[in-house]
Amino acid sequence: MENIICWLGGTLIQWACSLAVGLPFVVVAVRAARQCGQDVRVGRLFLLSVFFLASLALTRLGPVWTFIKSPWQAMVMEAVFALAVILATRSISRAGLTLRISARAWRDSVIVTGLLLLFVVLRSQLIKLLGVGRAGATPVVLEYLLYQLTMPGIAEELGYRGVIQPGLNVAFGRPWKLLGARVGWGWAITSLIFWAPHAFRIDPQMRLSFYWPTLTMQLVAGFAFGWMRERTGSLFPPMLAHNLVNVVWTLV
Repeated sequence: MENIICWLGGTLIQWACSLAVGLPFVVVAVRAARQCGQDVRVGRLFLLSVFFLASLALTRLGPVWTFIKSPWQAMVMEAVFALAVILATRSISRAGLTLRISARAWRDSVIVTGLLLLFVVLRSQLIKLLGVGRAGATPVVLEYLLYQLTMPGIAEELGYRGVIQPGLNVAFGRPWKLLGARVGWGWAITSLIFWAPHAFRIDPQMRLSFYWPTLTMQLVAGFAFGWMRERTGSLFPPMLAHNLVNVVWTLV
């Protein structure tokens, strides 16, 4: 029972912290959309927040119920849940599960991925020079590299850029153009709530901590992945970039 209480409590704390980060931007986005004559359905936003809560709960389920070892279970459950929602709502196209990508969009995505990988390497070297960073990092073994090369990008991109970002785009539109991509408040808000669970961490005793290095990693990467999603119209380029970033980050 104690494990269940800590699981639910920790999930709610992490969810609340993430919503606190994103909510001010949601309020601004709602006002901006309504001023432009858009009908923003609050119920749709509520359902997206419930989806986000359920995703967090599934990724934190390990201490309560385990069927495969960590960290595979969290990402498998997140991926299956997101894919189930996409299929149940018949939103495969809106989710970006397509390989119909223009050559120019592919080129831009590859360029941004390369720049992001360079940023990861330079960031890692700077952190080492400063004497801070990942004390006690996960040992680099083949299984962990295989995990980083597959599951995080699949699971998190399905959830964040396959469900949440398109859902917010429906609510707020994509009024801005950035480096060839149509983006909007959905891109910004999704990037922030992608970063927040990485930053606001809950231990098994429900103690909250803030992991500041995510400000220079997951936050930057989240905006880049979201941009790729809009530039290409597909989830697959950000999935690939996400996993490559994770592998390089692990190795350096």
